[in-house]
Amino acid sequence: MAVVSFLFVAVMYVVQHLMFVSDRMDLDTLARSRQLEKILNEEMRHLELEFEESTRKEEIQQAVWTPLEFEEEKHEEINMEKITKDNIEPKEDSEKTWTFFTEDSKGLLGWLTGNLWNAGLFGLFLLFEIFRQNMQHEPAFDSSSDEEEEETIEEIVTTSNSWTSDFPQQPDLDSFFERHLQNTTRDLPSTCEFVESFVDDLMEACQMLSRRDAHPQLEDCLGIGPAFEKWGIGQDAHRFEVLVPLSAPQSNSFHVEMRAPASDSLRYGQVVVESECMCKREKLLGDVLCLVHHWDYSSGSGKLSNSLKANFCTGSKLDVYKSLYWLRNILGNAWTLVAHKYDFKLSFLPSGTSCKLRLDYRSGRFLLINLILGVQWDDSMVYFVSQSPEQEKLTSVDWPESFAACEHLFFKLVGRFAPEKSCHLKCLQIISYFQSLKAPPHGPHQPILTPYHFKTALMHLLLRLPLSDWKPELFPQRLQDILWYLGRGLQDRCLYHFLIGNTFLPLTIPVPKNFRSAVPVNLFWNLEMDSVTHSKAVTEFHDLVTQVKSLPNLQISGRVM
Repeated sequence: MAVVSFLFVAVMYVVQHLMFVSDRMDLDTLARSRQLEKILNEEMRHLELEFEESTRKEEIQQAVWTPLEFEEEKHEEINMEKITKDNIEPKEDSEKTWTFFTEDSKGLLGWLTGNLWNAGLFGLFLLFEIFRQNMQHEPAFDSSSDEEEEETIEEIVTTSNSWTSDFPQQPDLDSFFERHLQNTTRDLPSTCEFVESFVDDLMEACQMLSRRDAHPQLEDCLGIGPAFEKWGIGQDAHRFEVLVPLSAPQSNSFHVEMRAPASDSLRYGQVVVESECMCKREKLLGDVLCLVHHWDYSSGSGKLSNSLKANFCTGSKLDVYKSLYWLRNILGNAWTLVAHKYDFKLSFLPSGTSCKLRLDYRSGRFLLINLILGVQWDDSMVYFVSQSPEQEKLTSVDWPESFAACEHLFFKLVGRFAPEKSCHLKCLQIISYFQSLKAPPHGPHQPILTPYHFKTALMHLLLRLPLSDWKPELFPQRLQDILWYLGRGLQDRCLYHFLIGNTFLPLTIPVPKNFRSAVPVNLFWNLEMDSVTHSKAVTEFHDLVTQVKSLPNLQISGRVM
């Protein structure tokens, strides 16, 4: 009976902990695992009740045995013990060898012999538990177990409720959103779809005009940024960022070399252009010359004839400004091929690190499209792009690292598995709205806190909290959580990057393998170095919280902020 009990407990423990592998590998598993956990808990409870009931019945049966039956059974046991003892009792010569069968040692050793199977199973179970704990993923942040993570979630909710007791209620937030933000984002999805199709049309025309053996190849574009992530408001609803991936032409290849970071938050690489030997094609086709082994003596330089390196590179590295200059020229020619399809005027705006297009309609409406060149890092969705922050001073061969495509995919997956009319984007839109009321981001007094900081806080909370907690009726609580999370980051002067060093990142987000195990990057590194900047950031944060708290009064007064 003891063996059966032990096996039952061991099997149920394994069943109960099936999801220990990781319930964070992707967002689909995250939703299903929580439902499965509830079902298993109910089954576990039913099985425990059945087990207790069967045990109780056995005890009752043993208690109702008659004395006669008990005496007969006892007599049979004595006879069987006597027969067994007579058959296996050793002779006097061997008594010293089999001492553990003697009466003196029957207590401890006899118990161990009778329970050897239970002891072995217990040892295996103990070893399995030790190895399982060692093989678990270590969390990316301060929590070291699921229990500690639950405590962190409770701490977020409890603390946020305490410092925002006078926070706007659900009707106030919904009414404010409908009045000031809903109209600006109503047509955003259809506009984003048009922008991507228009840029793809331009890229196809560019491919017709470019030489595959001498020019970089323009791949299918990808919309990134607030507008395509569906939380852009105001000016962001008219500005669209589109990533245009570059691939190497025939007989060449791109290799990215990571460089020392320009700052603790900005990483960049240099794209090295290498020529590839085409001797095999030369032998097969006969009319193709290998660019590696054939010299161009017509120029008198004795160097390889490679127009890519001559027109697009500084040394052997791809130049940002030369590549953008070529893109602007070829886009002008491509527009003449597709202009008859559209009823707007296209113009090119000056820009040093991107290619900006302006689309002017007859109705007076306009759209701004920012084309950003990018070189893909291996098979991941991490790109090295032509655009860099204005305050960073980089050379013409430095390509900053961009995670915009990965973040876009993350928000797309969240939108697929989150509850209907989830409030996570509304939270970010309201925060961005109040931030836009301050000084412009490119003016003389640039704000310390940017929408990207709040976006990072939101992405962390989307992983820490169940997606079911982002229902529309929980709008005020989740907005509080985002503000509190960033407020705690300001207090600690620490806000970790979402993709670097995050072991809980879903496997459906394709990032380089070493990213999950890398040292986390602190986006508030400048606050650690400069106390004046930190105090300004804290002031900006408190002003923002004050504006959010005063939202009902502003709405009642009828003022348009």
